[in-house]
Amino acid sequence: MLSPGDRVVVAVSGGPDSVCLLNVLQALSKDLSLALHVAHLDHLFRGNESAAEALFVARLAEKMGIPATIEQFDVPGFCRERGLSSQAGAREVRYRFLHRVAESVGASRIATGHTATDQAETILMRLLRGAGIAGLSAIPPVRENIIRPLINVTREEVLEYLRLSGLEYVSDPSNMRPVYTRNRIRMEVLPVLKRLNPRIVETLASEAALLRDEGEAAEACLRTIEAEVLVQGEDGVALRRESFNALPQAFKRRVLIKAAGLAGSQSSGLSSVQINDAIAFMAASQTGRTMRMPYGLVMEREYERFILRSQAATEGFSYTLPVPGSIAIPELGMDAEAEVLDRLPDEKYVKNYRWQALFDYDKIGLLTIRNRRPGDWFCPAGMGGRSKKLQDFFVDVKVPRRRRDTVPIILSDNDVVWVVGLRTDDRFLPGSVTKRVLVVQVRR
Repeated sequence: MLSPGDRVVVAVSGGPDSVCLLNVLQALSKDLSLALHVAHLDHLFRGNESAAEALFVARLAEKMGIPATIEQFDVPGFCRERGLSSQAGAREVRYRFLHRVAESVGASRIATGHTATDQAETILMRLLRGAGIAGLSAIPPVRENIIRPLINVTREEVLEYLRLSGLEYVSDPSNMRPVYTRNRIRMEVLPVLKRLNPRIVETLASEAALLRDEGEAAEACLRTIEAEVLVQGEDGVALRRESFNALPQAFKRRVLIKAAGLAGSQSSGLSSVQINDAIAFMAASQTGRTMRMPYGLVMEREYERFILRSQAATEGFSYTLPVPGSIAIPELGMDAEAEVLDRLPDEKYVKNYRWQALFDYDKIGLLTIRNRRPGDWFCPAGMGGRSKKLQDFFVDVKVPRRRRDTVPIILSDNDVVWVVGLRTDDRFLPGSVTKRVLVVQVRR
């Protein structure tokens, strides 16, 4: 993780894990000649509470003699503009901030305070939704320039270290609200598992490391034979039938996941059941048979090969979204839900949706959800009301060409109000005179 002379940006929230991390790295800094720099971002979710945490981190860094970058960012506004859940939006903003600070101070490493307990919670979350080996390997100890020195340390060990060292920290009350899946796992599931296995956190963390090693070995082997199986062309991604069916089952899964990603799918979201269904189809289907897969993919048996292509790229889709109500979008493997509230929802309202956007209901007409059409335009939030062609917007935010037809677009009558997961339209956002709020949520 570290080499002598490294400059390290330490992400410090003020909570126990990050305070422990900072203290440990400072203790190692003399022997390793490390230069530390504290980074803290106030997400502006909790008003005075988060401001107090920022002040705590600033004073802690000053007391330890470590330079610090303390900033604020309107993450709630960012989430509203892009239609992201508070957790997804906060993570995106936080890592952008950390990379920017690292670049500005010339740091080669970014250290975060993830622990073995975080690892165990992540594994359980992914296990509940049916992740494969890649998902169950959970949080990597090192990813590019991000390091997690406490990844093999439990939260109980962190708290004991802080107690023995006499170190103060702050607590985030949102971590105790059972409204997020991770919090419920921490508060309800792990205590039950610990009664069955007191070292369940260490066991799950060890399993994650084992799966990560197995996955890396499998990927290395697969790279040597991949060219014999998978070919990317203009008509989609082709899998040679004979070569594919001769692969071990584990390699079939990995090749299929990669092919789905190349064809335009959010392939990391494919569950093990969905992958196994596709493999079973490939083993038994006759020429000309097709199979609809999640995330807008179609697989077709074409003589001695299978073709994976984006269904949305060849078939437009359009559905009316009832208010209140929900609708499935089978072409994308998604569903959407709309609801009207008398006031802006707080963070407790967030459900199990990846994307959420808020609108002034009295500005909204008939809601439609579809993929893009020629001539689509909107006024992206944050651009001062200026209009932009959807095609140009996709180019600006670097959406790959092959995926543009699979991005759901929500319209009010004929106006684009939300490019889901990317940006809302400025004209329809709630404001100070809003009386009723339309909440639209989309999930895979």
